[in-house]
Amino acid sequence: MVTPGGEVAFVSRMIDESVKLKERCQWYTSMLGKYSSVEVIIHNLRGAGVENWAVKDLVQGNKTRRWAVAWSWGSMRPKQDVARGTSTLPKHLLPFPYEYDIHIANLTADSCAKILNKTFQELDIQWQYRSSLATGVGFAKGDIWSRAARRKRHQNPTSIKDETMGQEEDDDDPALGFKIRLTKEKEGSVEVMIRWLKGRDSVLFESFCGMLRRQLTET
Repeated sequence: MVTPGGEVAFVSRMIDESVKLKERCQWYTSMLGKYSSVEVIIHNLRGAGVENWAVKDLVQGNKTRRWAVAWSWGSMRPKQDVARGTSTLPKHLLPFPYEYDIHIANLTADSCAKILNKTFQELDIQWQYRSSLATGVGFAKGDIWSRAARRKRHQNPTSIKDETMGQEEDDDDPALGFKIRLTKEKEGSVEVMIRWLKGRDSVLFESFCGMLRRQLTET
């Protein structure tokens, strides 16, 4: 297919159209044949306000390489190997990492699960854990683990509870959705893999992972 302006102009028009359509389409996808086009398109995505995108290498044979670039205005996050599925692009062109690994020494998976269960119960985070799979899924309404939030909850627990209930009534969409998998490693250590499932704020996800690291390593 030949189009005026080439692939950059064509995909750029798709980006402009997606700004109008937003979440009427869950994911917008494109394929680029030139390495130089990928950086331009990702720059245009960022300029349009897109924060949720994915880049993946498409390799055919020994020499032919294409790049799939997809983006979404929604809050559902793809798997890490899909979102950052390329080894040819510099890190500044890739989306924020959607997975965070913590390696815990001298603890069993059951011990880690107990710490997670206790932490999420105290923070009133929705959490469901399946011990048979050593995997759990949770949802949080916002940053309720920071020092400021903890201090406010300690000083006036009734106010925090009323505020949380109000958020639940006003907005059923959680600020953060996550999945945690516990994997037994050698020499009595455990790998805790935290995957970002849903949300729009990468800082919130990073803060959440930091909080869990402290809970698991300092307990």
